[in-house]
Amino acid sequence: MTETDGRPDGRAIARWLGVGAALGVVVAGALLPLSGPKAATDTSFALGALVFGFGVATWAGTVGFGESLGAVQDRLGGHSGWTQEGARQAFAVLTWVGVGWSSAAIATSIALVGL
Repeated sequence: MTETDGRPDGRAIARWLGVGAALGVVVAGALLPLSGPKAATDTSFALGALVFGFGVATWAGTVGFGESLGAVQDRLGGHSGWTQEGARQAFAVLTWVGVGWSSAAIATSIALVGL
């Protein structure tokens, strides 16, 4: 997901935004017959925002406490394969998926409900 300097490249970001957008449309579409267009798109947006918020919060926690967690793991002799870089990448993926999901829910709401 990242280039050699550790930053995500544009293709990876676009891929995860697309995955999130697809999830947003699918969830809104699945909820549409159950709750109507406004409630379906509102719920889809809320779920996307939840994924986004979780991704940002856990990414920030990994950045802030990653070295400490790694040191504890080394001290206790753990061999889980957890790395700070891997955790940051995983939570960045959640963040981009949440952005795509929320954006698609907004676009779907505009298309189905209007402004």
